[in-house]
Amino acid sequence: MTIPEELTTLEQVREFIHTTISRRTFNKSLGIAGLGAIAFQYGCSSSTQNVAPRPIFVANADGLVVADNTLCVGCRRCESACVAFNQGNQAPGNNPANPTGADAAASTMAQPAISNIKINRNLLYGVNGAKDMTGQGLYGNFTVVQNTCLQCPHPVPCQLACPHGAIQVVGPVNARVVNTDLCQGCGVCVKACPWQMPSLDGEPLAKGTKAHKCHLCGGAPECVAACTTGALQYLPWTDQTSYTPVRQTVPASIQMPPDVAATCSKCH
Repeated sequence: MTIPEELTTLEQVREFIHTTISRRTFNKSLGIAGLGAIAFQYGCSSSTQNVAPRPIFVANADGLVVADNTLCVGCRRCESACVAFNQGNQAPGNNPANPTGADAAASTMAQPAISNIKINRNLLYGVNGAKDMTGQGLYGNFTVVQNTCLQCPHPVPCQLACPHGAIQVVGPVNARVVNTDLCQGCGVCVKACPWQMPSLDGEPLAKGTKAHKCHLCGGAPECVAACTTGALQYLPWTDQTSYTPVRQTVPASIQMPPDVAATCSKCH
């Protein structure tokens, strides 16, 4: 398989996501010329002669939106507050990756379904949890599940899978942020996240379509402020990836190879 320089068609996106590729090809797609090119120094940065380096190490986020589903009543105020503030994470001045961007789309104001916090998709689900929900799901025990971005530690799945380098770690809280100036709306990040937290605000690769995800609102999340039951809190970051049930299986072609992911332990 040949990784296209730019993913400009749905066929290229599907091929990139679903084709089984070798480790060498995967590393090339990330800008890593083999495992030996990874420098086990602070920063764990990688380098190649022909491809711009893609950093593997990124700093942990400072905070995290933590949900208590025993307090959530499914009112979805948090979703509405998120979209109203971010307009699909594209409002000028709200996105720390490109604060001067002018690509806000007012139509996203009426679409809480594209919120960076996910409530609606879990209102109906089976007894085994939200990860088993398909379509309308099944009524289970009527517990409402809130899905929030885990702000993954490195290696960050969505960041490393993005073929355009559009997901960046940005201050002041080191959130993992979509730079909409670089995003092409291909949707690879949506497939790469085991918890399916990034979203597209339009059809893949359609004109104006961008990915968006939680950027923690600079340390004062709007969803937390809007929650009337105290079901959401903004707390110091902890790694919750190991015990949070996954929502989808990430295609092998955009997973971090286990032997590469394991090298992160050398920095710690």
